Amino acid sequence: MKGLSFKLTNTTQSPSRGCFQTIFNWTLIFFIGGFALLVFIGLILGVSDPIKKADAIVLLSGGGKVRNEEAVKLYNNGAADSIVVTQTLGAGSKATTVETYKQLNLGGVPMYKIQTATGTATSTFDEARQVAALAERQGFKSILVVTDPYHSLRARILFTLELRDVGVKVKVTTASDHWYQPLTWMFSREGWRVTLIEIAKIGAIVLGVRGG
Repeated sequence: MKGLSFKLTNTTQSPSRGCFQTIFNWTLIFFIGGFALLVFIGLILGVSDPIKKADAIVLLSGGGKVRNEEAVKLYNNGAADSIVVTQTLGAGSKATTVETYKQLNLGGVPMYKIQTATGTATSTFDEARQVAALAERQGFKSILVVTDPYHSLRARILFTLELRDVGVKVKVTTASDHWYQPLTWMFSREGWRVTLIEIAKIGAIVLGVRGG
């Protein structure tokens, strides 16, 4: 018709806008993928076994109140009839052991149900060797190791390697109220520190270095 005109809208996306969208999409994928990887690392390091009845709960030293409370809870729930406390070498180690006994006892564990895997441990490997010797003397067939979430995988590896020769089954559980969680560890400097240390030490075990 005469006088009637049509205005066509240009729907073609500009090259600059298309480039920005591509960069945004890849950045989003990178961050989501990176976060998922970090969560996966936290899950692997902190994997915990199902709780089953064991001959003894093994409370690794150095974890403080949170670990001690987890051991008390496990004992009171019938996970084992006794608790073995490991002992490390260093300033204040005896005082720490005494404090651990006190906290366990206040939580309802009788003193005669607590014993120490004596020695001069300077690493998780040393603790595993101490417990292996004690387990062999006591005739244990199974133990439940209590530790921090980030330390669970390495503890499982070292204890399994040391105790399999004396016929002891190893299960590992972590302190449920611990600050280290798979979804949040990456948001703190301490989370990065302990995670990188554990990865490095597990790598050393793979290469044949168990101590440290």
